[in-house]
Amino acid sequence: MSDTQANQMGDVSHILTHIQSVDVEQLSHDAVARAYLLQLARKLTSVLEGPVNRATDLVFKPYTSIAARIAVDLDLFQHISAKSGSISSKELATLTKADELLLSRILRLLAAADFVDEPDEDQWSANDTTRAMVSPPIAAGHRFVYDALISSAIKAPKFLRETKYKTPTEPTDTFVQYANQTRLSFFEYLHSIPPLLNDFHLFMGNTMGAREYWHEWYDVEGRLLAGFDPSQSSTLIVDVGGGKGHDLQAFYAAFGQPFWQDERNLILQDLPHVVDAISDTELPPTVVKMAHDFFTEQPVKAARGYFLHHILHDWSDKYCHQILRCLAQAMVPGYSKLLIHELVLPNTGAVEIQARFDLVMMTLNGGMERSRSQWIKLLQGSGFCNIKIHEHLDHDGIIEAEVAKDEDGLQS
Repeated sequence: MSDTQANQMGDVSHILTHIQSVDVEQLSHDAVARAYLLQLARKLTSVLEGPVNRATDLVFKPYTSIAARIAVDLDLFQHISAKSGSISSKELATLTKADELLLSRILRLLAAADFVDEPDEDQWSANDTTRAMVSPPIAAGHRFVYDALISSAIKAPKFLRETKYKTPTEPTDTFVQYANQTRLSFFEYLHSIPPLLNDFHLFMGNTMGAREYWHEWYDVEGRLLAGFDPSQSSTLIVDVGGGKGHDLQAFYAAFGQPFWQDERNLILQDLPHVVDAISDTELPPTVVKMAHDFFTEQPVKAARGYFLHHILHDWSDKYCHQILRCLAQAMVPGYSKLLIHELVLPNTGAVEIQARFDLVMMTLNGGMERSRSQWIKLLQGSGFCNIKIHEHLDHDGIIEAEVAKDEDGLQS
C-alpha cells in the first residue's frame, strides 16, 4: 500500500469513527445532527473517490443537470411516479413521443445519480427524489435556473477574461446581458419572457418547504414588540420590497389582533405593479399596501421595524448603500430597528450550496450573498450600529441593526 493510500484509509477510519458517534435517534428531530452527518458523509465520499477521480468527475458533472432538464420537459419523473411498479423505456417512448434509445440513455444517467431507480434493464421506478421532481415548483426551478441562469453563466469564463476578472456589480452588465446580447436588467429580461417569469414566481414562491418563518425563531416579543411606542409612530413593521405580503400575513397570524390592544399598522411596500395586483381580501386588515421604490426616500418615518427579506442579496454593495441610507434617514436612533432576513455565510467554511447561491446572485443581478464580516462592513458603511446577527439552522439569519448618531446626536 502506498503512502497516499495509507493516508486515505486513515482518513476513512477517522470519518467513520465520527459517523458512528452520531446518535441515530436524534436525526429525526435534530437538524444540527443531520447537517453534521451529511457533512461527514460528503467528506467520506470525497476521500473514497480520490483526488484524481473527484477532479475528473467535476468535468462531466453538468451532464447530470442537462439530463434532468430534458426529463422535466418530457415529464419523465411524472410518468415514472405514476406507476406503482416499474415502467419500461418503450412505454415511456409511447407516452412522450420521444425516441426509446434516447430515453434509456438519459434515464441511465439519472438512475446513476439516484434520481430514479433502475430495477431491470430499461426498466425505471420511482424513489423519493423522483417524486420530489414531480412537484411543480421544483420542476419550475429546473426550467428557470437552467434556461435563465445556467445558459448565461456558461459564458462567465469568457465574460470575465474580457473584463479582466473584475467582479460584476452592475445589474445591466452581468453574464445574463453578455450571453443574451441585451441591455435589459435581469428582472426586465425576465418580464420579456412570460413562461420564464411564471416559472420564476412558482419556484421562488413555493420553496420555503418546512422552513420556519423568521418570527418563529427571532425574539419578536423581547426585541420588537416590547419596545413599541405608538407616540413615535403607529407603524410596527414596514416590509420593504415585500412582494405579495407572505411574511406580514404569517406575522399577523402569530402576533396580530386580538393580541394587540392598540393600533399597530403593518405596511407592505413594493413597486406599483406588484401592490396593485394584490386584492384587499388577500391581506389582514391592519396591513396597508404602499407603492414604493426602495431606491427613493422612505416615506414611512419612525417605524419600530424596517424589514427586508432577500432584497439586499440582489444588489452589489454600491446599490445596497443607496437602499440602506434611504432607510436610515427614516429611522429613529435608539428606537427603530433594521431587520434583514438573508443568508449569512460563515467567514470560513461555507457549505457548497451557500457558495453556489453566491454565484447565482452574481449571475442574475450583479448581487452577492454575504458573510458575517461582509454584512457588518456593509451596515457600518451605511451608518448603522449595534449590529447583531441572529442565525438559524437553515443558515438564513436576521441581521439586526440600529441607525447611528453623529457627534451632535443626529442621524449619520
